[in-house]
Amino acid sequence: MVELSNNSVIAVHDIFDPLPSFMLRADTLFVDVPYNQALLTNFSNREGARISQDNTVDFHDFTNRLGVCIREIAPAHCFVEVGKEALADFIYLLRDIYQYTTFYNATYYRQAKNKCYVIHATNEYKRRRYQELEDMDESDIVAWLCANHQFTCIGDLCMGEGLVGKHAFLNGKAFVGIDINPVRLQVLIDFIEGKHV
Repeated sequence: MVELSNNSVIAVHDIFDPLPSFMLRADTLFVDVPYNQALLTNFSNREGARISQDNTVDFHDFTNRLGVCIREIAPAHCFVEVGKEALADFIYLLRDIYQYTTFYNATYYRQAKNKCYVIHATNEYKRRRYQELEDMDESDIVAWLCANHQFTCIGDLCMGEGLVGKHAFLNGKAFVGIDINPVRLQVLIDFIEGKHV
């Protein structure tokens, strides 16, 4: 576990293990999940995640576990970035937790051909539909949310190199997050430490 400035915390952690208590501080989540079974298997094998007898993590099990984590954290707003194959599954998962869901067309790696979706789920009746997010690149969506969406602490259950943490930090907001890969989390730590030099 690494405590960073602005009351932020990140840790190397397997999502299938019990959630660290600091994750419960998140009142908003933004999670970029592996888009399908092949990507999850590749990531899991590379990172040494918990694997089954046939050397894979089942995408259905991963999706269910993510749902359990979201329920436990109970953020007021949950944003999940997904690929086309998993869009319906995650909409159903989030509709089982939240009263209102919507999704935005997006891209990743700043390539128009790289289509993805960002689902927004909340129980707020007077929820705002963020028209600004439609057809944005996912990195711009994260930056926009960290600058404009109202939250106290944003969390990420699959931090990777810490895009959510980076933009929260740049906007002076607290963040919490976990990822199984210490090398990728170090990218965020180096970024933040570099800003203090």
